[in-house]
Amino acid sequence: MNETSADMKLLETILDIGVAFLQNGAETWRTEDSLYRIAAGYGFTKCNFWVVPSNIQGTVTGSDGNCMTQIRHIKGTGIDFSRLEDLNALSRYVCSEKPDPNILRSRLEEIIHAKEPPVWLNYASGVLAGAGFGIFFHCDILDAAVAACASLLITFLGRNLRKKERNPLILNFIISFAAELFIIASVSLGFGHHIGYITVGVVMLMISALGATNGIRDLAHLDTLSGAMNLTQALTGASGIALGIALPLLLFRISDENEIVSLTGNPWLQLAACTAGCIGFAFWFHMKYARVLPCAVGAFLTWGAYLLFGNLLESMFVSVIAATIVCALYAQVMARIMKAPATIFHTVSIFPLIPGSALYYLMYGLVIRDSSLAVSKGIELVVTCTGIVLGMMAVEVISRIIFMRRS
Repeated sequence: MNETSADMKLLETILDIGVAFLQNGAETWRTEDSLYRIAAGYGFTKCNFWVVPSNIQGTVTGSDGNCMTQIRHIKGTGIDFSRLEDLNALSRYVCSEKPDPNILRSRLEEIIHAKEPPVWLNYASGVLAGAGFGIFFHCDILDAAVAACASLLITFLGRNLRKKERNPLILNFIISFAAELFIIASVSLGFGHHIGYITVGVVMLMISALGATNGIRDLAHLDTLSGAMNLTQALTGASGIALGIALPLLLFRISDENEIVSLTGNPWLQLAACTAGCIGFAFWFHMKYARVLPCAVGAFLTWGAYLLFGNLLESMFVSVIAATIVCALYAQVMARIMKAPATIFHTVSIFPLIPGSALYYLMYGLVIRDSSLAVSKGIELVVTCTGIVLGMMAVEVISRIIFMRRS
């Protein structure tokens, strides 16, 4: 094999690593940074990589002076933090050891084709996440039981439909429509009490918190296009959820406007419920077992900070900023202690702050033409997201100052 062919093959592997990063939940900036580091480690010059959630393009100059370009179209993404951590470790290994390209390809294939977690764990994590956030959003015991059953249905449908339908609008519409019918039937038969509380609790399983979070992060890193695409996908998925839930409510002439979600009144119950829910999400995202407890602690600290600053300052906006700073700093510390990407700690720990209910009720208000509901929840959504962005940016600035002083 001549030098040009070998370089083309190596570039193919490098871009495949980038695709794997995105398909398992990495941010745009992390993917780009890894590609640049790996390419430079293998001696490529004049490297240019362009990454968005649906596309990767790479142009490099090889050892023989030839310029090469390859493109990858990414059809769908998901979240698998175990694979993401292994990919991050592979990137570090490549930069330090520069293994033979064939070994690099072999290590990548091992990660891509790693054994999936047991099916029962996926269902159990869905139940824990749905029921946990159901209690967080004021469900009583019977409501929580219905939320657990609805979570099983959502998990089953998601596992079987996601491979066939990648459009988040259609996919979320089908799943939420079926889940809402189940919830309405359960409450009508006396198995639960509050349709709205149950619905928003289990909706957290479908709302793309990672897409929204990564979108915000990309905007903070000035990756405007990637940020817009991630946020658009999150809003598209929320639209499908709102339509799927609103249609059964309209068909059966049920109004849940009197059940606009509030948090459960006991702050200790809030902390316990969101922590349990985030443990469920940690397993839901296929996280390595050793990372689950730190993520649970992070969720507890994040919501605890929100409650503390909310009581002291009586400002939701400032409380969100403060809690996001606590969450992001904690994620950075744990990433260095456990030598894992900060993303896996940050994404799960920040879940209690993700405005899932506001996003849902904004879309629901638009669907049923309730302008006051849509406007109030839209304002809440913007305020919360802006607070999260500012909190993330504050930690970014702090981190850069620290690293600049160390270098």
